[in-house]
Amino acid sequence: MTATWRAKLLAGIVVAFSLGGCSSESLSDACLQGPLFSNARTRAERAVAELDRTTSIELEEAVLAMVDQVSVMREVSPRSLRDPLGVALAAYGQLVLALEQLGWDPVVAATDAQVESARRAFTDTSVSQALLQIEDFLDEQCEQARSASNPNFALTGTTLANPTISEEPSTDANENDAPSGTELVALGFAIGEAYGVALTDAEAQCVARDLGVTFADGTDVDVEDQAFFDLVKSSFVSCGVTTPPVTIPNN
Repeated sequence: MTATWRAKLLAGIVVAFSLGGCSSESLSDACLQGPLFSNARTRAERAVAELDRTTSIELEEAVLAMVDQVSVMREVSPRSLRDPLGVALAAYGQLVLALEQLGWDPVVAATDAQVESARRAFTDTSVSQALLQIEDFLDEQCEQARSASNPNFALTGTTLANPTISEEPSTDANENDAPSGTELVALGFAIGEAYGVALTDAEAQCVARDLGVTFADGTDVDVEDQAFFDLVKSSFVSCGVTTPPVTIPNN
């Protein structure tokens, strides 16, 4: 894996957020994806929680499959789920970036600070509540049994702040077609951490929105690492971020 792949991953997540307004909104489609989501989550949590017994191949396939499943589910789910799925997508995307830097080596990942930080993010109220909202939806709307989360998956401790999920529904239909502020902040945090910068809520939202405009049509998802890094630098300047981003490790 290369830094180019990491740039494409971030670009892909940006595209997933940017194209949210084009998604279908079907309860039946969301419920069909429910078992796949639960199975992918169980597999990913087991792989990360049991690093001493996980192979590099299983770790990579399990976590990437979870990111793919969250993205797919977000495309077909009702609007009420888009916000929590967006937060989950950013959290898992941050975990992918941390693990990919290590070549998906479970031995190294077990003591790596970036991996620990990414795992701690899942204990933050915003992420844990987002996952609970998804489980509640599958339980109440799809009559799907709740999946048991792995208690060893998320580590406790201090990590970058995550956005708080607003419980107030939007009254503007046009607003619902665009990523919410919560989703943008979550994505911005993931981008900032990938480039070594801790952003404020306002800065994170601005960076994510600025990049989202660039990738709004989804045609630039194959951007190379340097090109994406240049876009990130430009967004940081536009959003008044005084700390410049650093190149991704192994660049």
